[in-house]
Amino acid sequence: MSVDDMGVARVDLEGDVRMETVAPGSKSERTAVTLRTTEGNTYVLQTQDGPAFGVDQTLEELVGHRIQASGVASDQTIIMRKWILLD
Repeated sequence: MSVDDMGVARVDLEGDVRMETVAPGSKSERTAVTLRTTEGNTYVLQTQDGPAFGVDQTLEELVGHRIQASGVASDQTIIMRKWILLD
């Protein structure tokens, strides 16, 4: 994964999609769709056209499935350009 000057990296990651609370105890606490990778990292998932906050219905349908996600990552968020269901 190479990171550009703005801290954004192109990624291809595989993992399990979950619905969970992120940033608990902070003003940013919310329920979000996340990807838990095989390495144990957790990322908040977004689509290019989906809402920045709230739960994207397209992503909600992926909860409980294993996917391969391609997109760009910044901090702990992945903006997915495409994904493949693996199960």
